[in-house]
Amino acid sequence: MNILNKIFLITLLIPNFLIAEVLSVDLICKGNSDIFCKDKKKCGSEKFIEKIKIAGNTLEHRIHGNHFLNVNKDTVSTKELDTDGSIGFSFIIDRNSGEIEIIRGWDRPYHFKGVCELDRLDIFKSLEKN
Repeated sequence: MNILNKIFLITLLIPNFLIAEVLSVDLICKGNSDIFCKDKKKCGSEKFIEKIKIAGNTLEHRIHGNHFLNVNKDTVSTKELDTDGSIGFSFIIDRNSGEIEIIRGWDRPYHFKGVCELDRLDIFKSLEKN
């Protein structure tokens, strides 16, 4: 193999080492969601399942939208404050225990606490079809 062929082969292989595929994780989170009345005060709770998709460092959610996440060895989180300093949106998952908490303030309050697990059986995809 001459030198030109070697250079050609190396230039073909190098991009494969430099470009990494974004890690994507589907989570099924079971827990309780608070119910808020018209006056935005908590008036009960119910069992609820959250479907969470994390692609790279981004939360992709049908209802809560897309949010950039802070990722470290213990947690995956984000926090956005409203103009008055209160929580507008908060999302945190403990990477060791799987515990999750989602808080949405703003105009429609929402609070969910539960535990997440990987969607190993593709339940996530079957739930999306329904």
